[in-house]
Amino acid sequence: MKKILIVEDDNILAKAFTIALKDAGFDTMVAIDGEEALEKVRNFKPDLILLDLIIPIKSGEDVLAEIKRDDELKNIPVLVSTVKSDTDSIGRCAALGMRGYFIKAHYTLDDIIKEVKKVLGE
Repeated sequence: MKKILIVEDDNILAKAFTIALKDAGFDTMVAIDGEEALEKVRNFKPDLILLDLIIPIKSGEDVLAEIKRDDELKNIPVLVSTVKSDTDSIGRCAALGMRGYFIKAHYTLDDIIKEVKKVLGE
């Protein structure tokens, strides 16, 4: 079973992602801030990370940068989930190596599941 780390500080959204991903056959774990995300990515060893950019303690961009600098973690695909739609954020995340970017209000849970499966080759 493929493992997905959900990094999301909104409890309702984190629960919705968790239910949808579990229903699609994935094992999930949630982190609610940047420090917890980095700890869990090292311990849980996910196959994919669903990363919110606006999270407490350490931003999603900082988390992404740290993951991509780490030789053990850099090949884990990261899908960025956010309310930000500015091109600067998109450009910075693309330069850091994200695999996909979606604005929360513009996508359904089904769209996100399809993208997760596509990135994981399922």
